[in-house]
Amino acid sequence: MTFECSHGSCFPDTTCALGHTNRAECEHWSGESPSATQEQRSSRSEPPESTSDIPWNGYALGTGDLAILGGRGRPAVVGLIGPPDSGKTSLLAYLYMWLLEHGTIANWTFAGSWTLGGWESVVHYSRWTSEPSPSFPPHTSSSGRHPGILHLALRSQATGRLRDVLLTDAPGEWFSQWSRTPDSSASEGARWVIERADALLLLVDTGALSDGKKLPASRRATRDLMEQVGAKTSCRTAVVWTKDDVSTAGTVTKAIETASGEFMPAAQTMRTTVKDPATIEACFEWAVEAAIAKSPMQIEPEPRLSQEPFLALRRSYEKR
Repeated sequence: MTFECSHGSCFPDTTCALGHTNRAECEHWSGESPSATQEQRSSRSEPPESTSDIPWNGYALGTGDLAILGGRGRPAVVGLIGPPDSGKTSLLAYLYMWLLEHGTIANWTFAGSWTLGGWESVVHYSRWTSEPSPSFPPHTSSSGRHPGILHLALRSQATGRLRDVLLTDAPGEWFSQWSRTPDSSASEGARWVIERADALLLLVDTGALSDGKKLPASRRATRDLMEQVGAKTSCRTAVVWTKDDVSTAGTVTKAIETASGEFMPAAQTMRTTVKDPATIEACFEWAVEAAIAKSPMQIEPEPRLSQEPFLALRRSYEKR
């Protein structure tokens, strides 16, 4: 029988939110007792089901999981937005592979992640392990209403202070829908990213702009998104031309640059290509610095007043 808990803060693979060591003693718990279930499993010679004492599974975080990061300060949020297939997930894959090779980005050292499984899922298709050969990550599914969120813990090389940075991975269809009807319920996921981001990377798909069949729709979607972002956001934004190794007609490039200058005059302009990973690193270097600068942590370290654990940080009771 499957165990279930009716308490809103409990999940099957975590510890009891009310503190019960034996979940069968909790009034919200329903199903067979753990001991009974274990006996049945033993009689069938089946391995016991594994459980976890951590409140996350290592894959991409959902918006409801962000409370676990709040204990050590508000994380900085980098939002990646753009039309479908503009390269958002591919850029995230290159960022992770860059960190695996170099261990640093800008003036920050990689210090861990709560979504290593999510990062590995992103780069899975880019690894050369067996057949088939490596490829770009598949198109991000547009099902669901909330973006996938990948986490990085970065440590300042200058101060040693730790900062949490979140990067969003959401389908381009959400942003195309948001650019047309920003207040509709169908735009909830895109609206979450754009309203909460401390820095935005707005991707321009050079490959689509160079394709005669895709050009009209891609140009219109990019222009609409620029117009809405310029009107509704105040965070620092960069216009990132992806697949820059693909040549595009000068008139098309000029039209997009004109729209960017008209709707987002303060935006940075960057160009990236997988043939030069340093261009992608520079893109995220700007994004991380911009996001952290937007939400600086104002934390005053507590002085240690005693070697005894109980008295060590009781500054308010220090004798004057």
